[in-house]
Amino acid sequence: MKFIIHPLLIVFFVVLSLLGYLNLLIVYLITIVLHELAHSFVASKLGYKLNQIKLMPYGASLSGQSGFFSAKDEILVALAGPVFNLVLVVFVCALWWIEPVSYVYTLDFVRANLAIALINFLPIFPLDGGRILLSVLSERKSRAVAHQKVRWLGVVFSVIILTGFVITTFYIPNYTFLVFGSFLFIISIMEDNASVYTMVDFLSMKKQGLERGIVVRELAISNDSPLYKLFSKLKKDRLTNFFVVDKNYQIVGKIMETELESLIKIYPAKTLLSQILFK
Repeated sequence: MKFIIHPLLIVFFVVLSLLGYLNLLIVYLITIVLHELAHSFVASKLGYKLNQIKLMPYGASLSGQSGFFSAKDEILVALAGPVFNLVLVVFVCALWWIEPVSYVYTLDFVRANLAIALINFLPIFPLDGGRILLSVLSERKSRAVAHQKVRWLGVVFSVIILTGFVITTFYIPNYTFLVFGSFLFIISIMEDNASVYTMVDFLSMKKQGLERGIVVRELAISNDSPLYKLFSKLKKDRLTNFFVVDKNYQIVGKIMETELESLIKIYPAKTLLSQILFK
């Protein structure tokens, strides 16, 4: 998995450095990396992997173009980053009650995590909130149409904030509105397809182990389960085969791990196993 720093993050860091906020810069970098790792951890538990992490000022940069996502999985992965940031906020705040002196050293960390979490909950693509909204809309409309609507929502949102900055210039200019509005406008109109989730290719990882032998395991799974669920059950050091059973626990078919790659190319990820077996 590659780590790439986006130019926007470099600009963000340069500005903080020039303003004398080097310590804050380091805190934000740590916060963003933790945010990314939370996405990656939940994705791996669902049978996905992140092929590339692009560090942005707001955290994750994921395209959401993978056809292997279910709406539920996409939402869970999107929520993982900001929710983990909020968990860290609660944990550190609780620590203040136990060790009040820690407040001095962790206040910036709490602020950074809270800021990253709240920004990512905005319904603007490619922020996590925008990805959640995109996933929900994609259940009712085509992915392309949903993607366009979410991006336009981001543009409208950023224009409103920039308008707020213009209004403040008649009184006391609020440059936070200018910076934040400009940032949201840029990320709303730019395309970023570099970082995507794909199904983990466990078979290629097991080839070297075949010489010394690999443990074969068998799992029973309901015929009402979608195809993509099988991927979340795979293990990198085991060869997994599935007995598909009906509601009476009768075996109605068997799917080998070696078949999954060809099946996912033929059938949509949400196709039920019963539909695959009886076609």
